[in-house]
Amino acid sequence: MVFREFKYFERDNIGDGETFEASWSPTEDRIIHRIYLARKDGAAFTKSTFYFKIDGTVYTLDVVPCRILGPDVLTSPVLDIPIKAKGTLMFTLKNLEGAPISVMVTLELWT
Repeated sequence: MVFREFKYFERDNIGDGETFEASWSPTEDRIIHRIYLARKDGAAFTKSTFYFKIDGTVYTLDVVPCRILGPDVLTSPVLDIPIKAKGTLMFTLKNLEGAPISVMVTLELWT
């Protein structure tokens, strides 16, 4: 496998109990090597959750704590999930931190 690029998403001021939802479709086949979840203020996630699926296949039955995917290479697990060109990744990050937060979601993509 060879590293290709990062795909980055961000959202500011997600209220407590609110969600950040996004989708993405690559133009070429890729492998999602890791997903990094981080708060822009540098604080750790404590209660927020993450859900994602690719073309109807759910990989977070039903959700996982955001802290499981981690903000960096030392804490984010290797996933190696293939996504075909024109396939669709959809995710939802739910803020359960008790206050508004701003977040970054980064996909590490390989071929």
